[in-house]
Amino acid sequence: MTRDEAIAAARLSAEWEGWRWFEPVQATRKKPLFSRHAAWHVRTGVRDRRCDFEITIDDETGHVTEKNYFGG
Repeated sequence: MTRDEAIAAARLSAEWEGWRWFEPVQATRKKPLFSRHAAWHVRTGVRDRRCDFEITIDDETGHVTEKNYFGG
């Protein structure tokens, strides 16, 4: 999965939840020590402290594995 694909998947998930999307977006790919797959962590509004949510996406399957909404 590319960075752009991860951001697109996060945007779709946020829209489905009804969450507002703030730019700029930060997308970081990490492989946890005891995990089979790497994952993308996508956060919104990272420069102006408006990070309302972060979404984690499995790099191999493209499935959203975690969503955290901060209500900002």
